[in-house]
Amino acid sequence: MKKYLIIILIIFFVSCSTSVDCGKSIHTDFVDFTYLKNYNEFVYKSKINAVADNEVYYTTNFSLNLPKNIKGWLISDNEFYFEYANKQIVYIYSGYKNEGVAGKWTIQETNDDEIYSKLSSYWDKRKYNENNLKTGHTGRVSKFLSDGKVTILLYNIKRENFDKYLDLAKSFKYLD
Repeated sequence: MKKYLIIILIIFFVSCSTSVDCGKSIHTDFVDFTYLKNYNEFVYKSKINAVADNEVYYTTNFSLNLPKNIKGWLISDNEFYFEYANKQIVYIYSGYKNEGVAGKWTIQETNDDEIYSKLSSYWDKRKYNENNLKTGHTGRVSKFLSDGKVTILLYNIKRENFDKYLDLAKSFKYLD
């Protein structure tokens, strides 16, 4: 019996050491990140707004389901980065409530310049080789999902994972 318990603990720690979403869920004043069995639920609920030239830009609060096995994640202003194995990345630009008009969600092709403008700061922070920040990786797909206000970039996603990532990205909901 003791042998089986040790094996289970080893398997748990090895699998958890490679992803951040197998521990306790995160609940703060501005983020709820709930690690569920088949996906993760991310809720952003910030009360901090931006001000420029006496104009207030209201934060867009939202919820979104994300794939399991997140290797790392980062929030920078209204940009969100969720990284998976082999540099598969879900990037979200949430904008501000009074910026842009939300419409029908569409899937759009990407190009290297658009990807670079969205991911270069994250890429630099992670000290990744800039030459790898390009489209056209064999067996990988990169596309934008946008409603005109929010942009979600599914970057470098393995073909066999793309439909799952896209379905989860389509779960995006605006919150009041």
